[in-house]
Amino acid sequence: MNYSRIVSGLAHPILMPLYAIFLIFHSNTFLDYTPVALVKAIYMIVFITTILLPLSCLPLLKSYALISSYGLAERKDRMIPLAISILSYILGFYLLMKLPGSNIFARLQLAGVISLVLLLVISYWWKISLHMAGIGGFCALIFTFSIRFSTSLRTIFMLGILAAGFLAFSRLKLEAHQPTQVYAGFLLGFAVVCITFLY
Repeated sequence: MNYSRIVSGLAHPILMPLYAIFLIFHSNTFLDYTPVALVKAIYMIVFITTILLPLSCLPLLKSYALISSYGLAERKDRMIPLAISILSYILGFYLLMKLPGSNIFARLQLAGVISLVLLLVISYWWKISLHMAGIGGFCALIFTFSIRFSTSLRTIFMLGILAAGFLAFSRLKLEAHQPTQVYAGFLLGFAVVCITFLY
């Protein structure tokens, strides 16, 4: 069994928005008491715009030979899926902005849009790690949430950093990236979420 592939799958960047929302709704803040109907609406919007829509386009892209594999292992394979994800995330941001009481989640979606745009631009020349950008953003969310809402998420933050270390090791073990691509991905995701949430 290839544990590096399992870690990479569990910490896939496409899953990070759902992990982030789960964390927010279980953060020992007033958000723990969000009405159930609103929670379901937020989960639905995020699931559709960050997972369902981007993934549903992959078979079409594969059938037209616009990507060589579903894993998007080659740098050139990333360009169109990233562009589609950006449009989908923008839709999610718009819908969340229209939803009362979901400003925090709209900011999270905006951070995703900014990260994806930067990743798309960088990927044109260099294969930066999308996995590490995703978990970097997740760790930054924990960090900034603790500051903004004065809640103690120290243990979760430490677990997030540990998970990021395992993921970085896995990506290097699979020879998917060079060390600089891994570090750069994490720093990009971390910085974008910090800036988006704190300013």
